[in-house]
Amino acid sequence: MYRILIPIDSQDPESWQYALAYARKIGEQQDKPADIVLLVHTKRQIDGTSLTGHIGRQQAKALSGGKTLPLQSGARLSLKTMNTIGQMQNNAIIIAFFADAKMLDAVDSVRGVIGVVAVPDLPGGADQWVARWGAIVHGAENQPAKRLIDDQIIENALSRLFSMVNPTTGIGHPRDKQMADETLRILRTKGHALQPEAIRSRAIQQGWRADQASDLAKLAQKIKSLKSKPKLTGIHNWEGRYQSWSE
Repeated sequence: MYRILIPIDSQDPESWQYALAYARKIGEQQDKPADIVLLVHTKRQIDGTSLTGHIGRQQAKALSGGKTLPLQSGARLSLKTMNTIGQMQNNAIIIAFFADAKMLDAVDSVRGVIGVVAVPDLPGGADQWVARWGAIVHGAENQPAKRLIDDQIIENALSRLFSMVNPTTGIGHPRDKQMADETLRILRTKGHALQPEAIRSRAIQQGWRADQASDLAKLAQKIKSLKSKPKLTGIHNWEGRYQSWSE
């Protein structure tokens, strides 16, 4: 999937111009025109704001009223808010305008999206998202995506956990939560530094919803914050499990 960051002040008309141009380019690479969805937090952000001027007052009014705008490519432009993002159609391209971490978490939880173009509300507002996915940054030289977790044993342990937990439910099932708890306790006791935010991003990469990934991160933070190393005597075959992560 295409993920692109436009690091231009959202008050600058070029932020919208570049965002729309990238979205169109992504759409042109599909077999048929892909619709473009403008995502904002609330409809107020398209009424009398800088974005209104970027789009055009009449066009913004039409979008706010639920209408779709035809584009020259044959695709259509529509508006969604954080309250209606769950109604997204498949094979859509999202322009996340005034984006922040919360909005981009929501975008990451939507299925069937083929591209995301983010225009941050504030500088740095999309940094975690860029790091998570190795997103293309407009105007910058393309860099290979960096690993979120450098510790290979932690990475192996999480990969094993992700392979056994249903990504649609996360650790909502007691058995899955126990498995995650044991995994994190073993890692902590063996001296590995848990990074809750990195663990959260890895879960999102694996298809977990942002809220489910946050639950895993909270569990990691809880175990990381324990005053002493957890005892492992009650965990079945913890030595064998750790050995398998070390291979």
